Amino acid sequence: MQIQITARHFDADDRLQEYVRKKALKLKRYYDGITDVQVVLTRGAEIPEAHAEIGLSVFRQQLTARGEGDTHEEAVDRCVERVRRQLYRYKARLRGTDRDEHR
Repeated sequence: MQIQITARHFDADDRLQEYVRKKALKLKRYYDGITDVQVVLTRGAEIPEAHAEIGLSVFRQQLTARGEGDTHEEAVDRCVERVRRQLYRYKARLRGTDRDEHR
């Protein structure tokens, strides 16, 4: 699984990048078919909030989630939670399709 981290309008330190990598690797627990992860971290010029966006490439589909918070860690946590729910729904659809094909 490849993880790409992009920081817009600021420089992400090593601690933040390691935090994002750790959270992205934990997504493998929910679905092991993730091929790559793109994480975009943004700090607004006018708005002091931190924004994060996560995109996952899975079999024939792209899952995305956005989150905001006071810190980038908080924004990443919200994104990971949203993407985790999407992975559960995605896996349920795959299992439902597989059952119908074998009947």
